[in-house]
Amino acid sequence: MFIKKDNPKVEYVIPPLKKQDLTLEELKKYNGKDDEHICFAILGKILDVSRAPNFYGPGGPYGNLCGRDATRALGTMDPRNVKDDYDDISDLTETEKETAKDWLDKLSMKYPTVGRLLTNGEKPTDYGEEISKIEF
Repeated sequence: MFIKKDNPKVEYVIPPLKKQDLTLEELKKYNGKDDEHICFAILGKILDVSRAPNFYGPGGPYGNLCGRDATRALGTMDPRNVKDDYDDISDLTETEKETAKDWLDKLSMKYPTVGRLLTNGEKPTDYGEEISKIEF
């Protein structure tokens, strides 16, 4: 008698992004809808959270952070608290800024860093062919 083994599930692995600095407008496409990658920025650092689409993808509890600057949302612990424009976080309390930094520290150990979020007029760094990776 033959026993049928279940076929192993094949998980699709999204290829890593090239290391790059992005403007907010460029970051917006990494929302899990317009591109398979899911990224957001926190305290000027862009993270690729694509391997956690259940949390950060469309319909996920943090899906509205993607393609955006999530600093205010994570600092205030309110995922709805994001803006579509550059966000001046100088009005955040020291506690909220520290909370955002704690989130950045935790997330940076789990997800690859793509680059920096550029503000108006900033020049991007030339990373050559470097691939985004987890940076401690």
